Amino acid sequence: MKINIRILGATNVAWVKGDRLQGGKYTIEKELGRGRFGITYLVKNQNGDRQVIKTLNDHLLNSLSQEDRGRLETIFLREAVKLAQCKHKHIVAVEDPFKEGEHLCLVMEYVNEVSLANLSPPILSEPDALRYIQQIGEALIVVHQNGLIHRDVHPGNILLRNREGQLEAVLIDFGLTLDFDHILTTSRTKETSDGFTPPELYAKGAITHAYSDIYSLAATLYKLLTGRTPVDAMKRKVEGEHLVSPKEWNPQISDRTNRAILIGMKLDPKQRSQSMREWLDSLGLTGKTPIPASIPSKPNSNWDKKIQFWTVIIAAIAALGGLLAGVGAVMDKLKSPSSNSPPSVSPNPSSSKTP
Repeated sequence: MKINIRILGATNVAWVKGDRLQGGKYTIEKELGRGRFGITYLVKNQNGDRQVIKTLNDHLLNSLSQEDRGRLETIFLREAVKLAQCKHKHIVAVEDPFKEGEHLCLVMEYVNEVSLANLSPPILSEPDALRYIQQIGEALIVVHQNGLIHRDVHPGNILLRNREGQLEAVLIDFGLTLDFDHILTTSRTKETSDGFTPPELYAKGAITHAYSDIYSLAATLYKLLTGRTPVDAMKRKVEGEHLVSPKEWNPQISDRTNRAILIGMKLDPKQRSQSMREWLDSLGLTGKTPIPASIPSKPNSNWDKKIQFWTVIIAAIAALGGLLAGVGAVMDKLKSPSSNSPPSVSPNPSSSKTP
């Protein structure tokens, strides 16, 4: 496999409109958005179909040491490969990752539809809201079985796709790099969604489980049934703000649904339902839990081979980067004018830190 190494200058943009990736397989149409960790692009493939490509943010990568950069790329890769195993009709379709130059890329289905955050009217009937919540909940069961946590479930990350005349919910935008605990990251406030993020995700190095996505999905149901964003978890925990029962805003909500929402939004993770199946059952949304056929069962599975392959690629590129830096230092030294003064000693590159 030929890897085309590209040395970037001081730029925060990986690609611009018209750039072609993978030998012309994908053509960049525009940037869709960016966060502190990632940049998302709209592309057109060779068949003329639109897809989405997600890659790591250049600005962040350029600010990291070689070691931390490699660590972030490894986390992104490992979770991207696992996400590609999560095959479910209510999860945005994801292809295997690839390397373009020095950028890891993830190709996803493009769903250009309205999100649950932009509904009109903003309040759904209980049967409609529960139908969408069940669809996303069943999708999250597959995600959890594959060893992933979404971490950013909220109405804006759930799209409504029209399939054969029926609207169905589709989960998008997984937080693939939120486990990256770089030394400069003191909290996760930039990666949280007010009202929908559980308190444990605000803490650096927090251990997440299915109960974190349960909180967010319960908060999403709260929003769908009341039209109101629930009070932020940290205001509840630190400032003692009260979470108004959804039934107080909308008396038509059933007692069962009201109770399940409040249990799902408990501040203490241990007091919530501990699995998505358990929480859906508490809503009366019983169903057959999908079998995680894509979970690797052997140490030498394709899943492990993909991760091992890309880990080698990342390490090779990191080593090449270090070699090029060393060559550059030698060239600079050769170019410097000779003098009678004692030669200055350059600091050890490995001891320098990116501010």
